[in-house]
Amino acid sequence: MTDRRFPALCLCACLLLAGCGTPGSVSGSAPHSAPSGEEPLAVPYETDFRLTSGHHTAGIDFPAGVYDLEAVQWCGTVISSNEAISLDMGTPEYNTDGQSHYEQTAEGVDLPTGTVLSLSGGVTLRLTCPDADPAPLTPREQDITEDVKLAPGKYTAGTDFPAGVYDFTALNGVGNVESSNMYDGGICEVMGTTWRIAEGFGFCDQKYENVSLPEGTVLNTSGVDLLLTPSE
Repeated sequence: MTDRRFPALCLCACLLLAGCGTPGSVSGSAPHSAPSGEEPLAVPYETDFRLTSGHHTAGIDFPAGVYDLEAVQWCGTVISSNEAISLDMGTPEYNTDGQSHYEQTAEGVDLPTGTVLSLSGGVTLRLTCPDADPAPLTPREQDITEDVKLAPGKYTAGTDFPAGVYDFTALNGVGNVESSNMYDGGICEVMGTTWRIAEGFGFCDQKYENVSLPEGTVLNTSGVDLLLTPSE
């Protein structure tokens, strides 16, 4: 199994993160359903969408299929749970000093139903597939419905807040966000709402999607206020 630890872009031991760019808006997102009509689709269909930081599951967050991937903003790490891809991807401006550390494209990446595609470090990917699985997306099974606001501190899922799968949003500040299951659907990122390049900060995520926090998972945060919203 591929080691799923994030490379240098995910430095949760400290807050000195190498610069990956300047902030900007992200357009597009993963589809939440196949094109709808009077009857469900019976044949594959073409899909084109974007994903940002987080864990995205084929069949739940996007249709299963064989995809071409293109980095369209920033740089980061792209890993799939079926080992179809494990690559640092980014746009050309991040390959400096003659280095070719970041690939901008990856073709023919097979993401069957149940495969988790994890993005970290701030990269935004465009995913295209000419014949995506027409099966309806399956809703994520969880009972949690309430948002959770957390100040910096140490928290345990199931004790301090309900266990479940959450989208993380930084509300204020910048700092480390790390869960005890960071290599198994959790999180190890620098998150924030500011871009303090002069103090050593490059890119920090304002949002990180579909973080799994099962019962007993410990979540440590420093320097940043968070909003946890149940993932759909």
